Parts: sequence; structure tokens; C-alpha cells
Amino acid sequence: MAFLSSLNIPLSGMTAQRFRFDIISQNIANADDYATNPEDVYCRKMTVFAEDRSFKKMLRVNLQSGELDLNRFNYVQLKGVEATQVVDDPTPPTPVYSPDNPLADEFGYVYESNVNVVVEQADAIAASNGYNANKEIFELMKSMTSAALNIGKG
Repeated sequence: MAFLSSLNIPLSGMTAQRFRFDIISQNIANADDYATNPEDVYCRKMTVFAEDRSFKKMLRVNLQSGELDLNRFNYVQLKGVEATQVVDDPTPPTPVYSPDNPLADEFGYVYESNVNVVVEQADAIAASNGYNANKEIFELMKSMTSAALNIGKG
């Protein structure tokens, strides 16, 4: 039943893109953040995706406990994607001269978040496109599975 487990792949992609979109929304919400020093200002977050091997590990552990040969299952690609971590953007915050701002330091500067709303909007479009592509793949795989199960029916 390897074809049924392949439905997990686009579902994991949809979940990862949804998480990415949540991080993008958080960035946009904090785009206008200011602080007195650069360490206190909001720093843009980015998601890191990697191959999800959890299902494959679970399958391997379950099969190792029995007499089944794992080498027979090497053709099965039970992989997906997951968001493995959220990292800070290394771009430094922007100092803005604003001596009238109550958050200004002794030199009259406040530090602005390193979030660029235009970049976040472009990332949001990419995340939305990735989500929709995975959704379409899931729908196609679901219909192919349904058709395959109905082959033997008269």
C-alpha cells in the first residue's frame, strides 16, 4: 500500500507552506517595530524546510522487529517536507534618525525592524502558490487512487 502513503507527501507540503505563511504573517505584523537599541527590535524570521524522514523511520523500526527484509522496501520513497527550524534574518536593523521619538537613544536614533513588507508579500505569494500546488497534487493522487481501487469493479 505504498501508493496510499504517498498521499502524505503533498499533505506535508501543505502543512509546511501553511507554517511558512504563519511566520510571514508574524513578520508583517511586526514590520513597524522600533526600539532604542538594535538587540531589542523585532528581527525577521525565516523558515527552513527539510525532508521529513519520520514516517520512513517509523516504518523501518516496525519492520526491523519482524522477519521482513528492509532491502525489499528501498524502492518506496516515503518522504515529505517539514519546517525544521525558524531562523533570524542576519540583516541588521536599520537605524533611523528621529530625535523627537521617545524611544530615541542619546544620539537621536531609533532602530527599525529589518522586515521588508514587499519581500514578505512576495514570500506570501510563493507560499500560497506552493500550498495550492500541493493541494492540486493531493487531489490528483486521490482521484488516481480512487480509480485504481475501482478497476476490478464491473
